Amino acid sequence: MKKVFLASQSPRRLALLKQLGIQAETVNAPIEEVGLPHESPEAFVLRMAVEKAYAGFNKIAGTESFVIAGDTVVLAQGKVLGKPKNQTDAFRMWRLLSGQSHQVLSSVAVVKDGVAYSEVSKTEVCFRQVSEAERQAYWLSGEPQDKAGAYAIQGLGARFIQCIAGSYSGVMGLPLFELDRLLTQAGFYAEDAQDE
Repeated sequence: MKKVFLASQSPRRLALLKQLGIQAETVNAPIEEVGLPHESPEAFVLRMAVEKAYAGFNKIAGTESFVIAGDTVVLAQGKVLGKPKNQTDAFRMWRLLSGQSHQVLSSVAVVKDGVAYSEVSKTEVCFRQVSEAERQAYWLSGEPQDKAGAYAIQGLGARFIQCIAGSYSGVMGLPLFELDRLLTQAGFYAEDAQDE
């Protein structure tokens, strides 16, 4: 029987899997998230997803298991924005985002039988100008504290977003179009197709 594991404690990613009709168990598989010298943001975010998926795979047993992992970074004005360390860091990020467009790189990896399948989704997001008072109120909401780029598109942060070109689910942290394609490559839907 096929089992799906999500190598993440993110309730957002779990909810996104349910959107595809996939029930998954979470597996806690932390890794060291440090960039390599001269590593591009695309290479970094892809490597993080693959390493997380392998870390999850190494914690479970069974050949009919699929382990999914993702990672997200925000690129604004040539700078990589991860999760904010504190309020000062979040305000620094919002100054880079305010009134500008930025890119969200969201990777996804699927590991099946020790083989990894992975992709990166790139999405352009346009922010309107965000006032100092709005930044303060948004920080106090608690929402931005564990989000790449210090905002959540699916939450209160949506009020700052003028436009998006790309994957909404990718900005949330798990690009579903790419994930579905990887699951197909990994053979997740193979029996379903034969049953029809």
